[in-house]
Amino acid sequence: MDENADLRRRYEHGLRQVEEMKRELRERAQAIAELERRLEGRLPKAEPQDWPRPGDPELDERERRIGRRERELSQALAAAQRREQEAAAELALAQAERERLEERERDVRKVERELAGLRMRLHEERARLGIPSEPEPEQEPEPEREPPPPPTPLKQPDPAGPELEPAAAVAGALLEDTVETPPPLGRPRRTRRR
Repeated sequence: MDENADLRRRYEHGLRQVEEMKRELRERAQAIAELERRLEGRLPKAEPQDWPRPGDPELDERERRIGRRERELSQALAAAQRREQEAAAELALAQAERERLEERERDVRKVERELAGLRMRLHEERARLGIPSEPEPEQEPEPEREPPPPPTPLKQPDPAGPELEPAAAVAGALLEDTVETPPPLGRPRRTRRR
């Protein structure tokens, strides 16, 4: 569910960016049209072959800036449209996955209903035959696990040095109590004579 909300949020964000870029382009086009009207008012009426006047560096620089900005905006718009398409594809995938999960849930509910019906028939059959029905096991809530106890600290060695005699005495006492038993006998191995 969080994934769908995230996809939806990203999709809406992309749409807002596209709308913002369109608004900027409209404003820029209006500003350019206004600039053209003002320039036409300042210039003397010229013959069509004289317009635009060549060699006006200010106009040339403005045209270059406007051209660069238009290219940048068109690239940004194309990128936003790509992101919008990707978000729409991701949303479609998420919806398909949700539909598969819902289908699986429907199948599980159907099987549960079938099991409940079979359980009821079994109960009725036992009642008809006079067999006491077994009480259904109640599902006990899972007990909360206690955290494992902290590890026991290791015994610190005696600074005076290890005592080997008591350990040897204990090992000797343990060895006296052990009885050696032969290994179990397996089946005899058969070999073929040649």
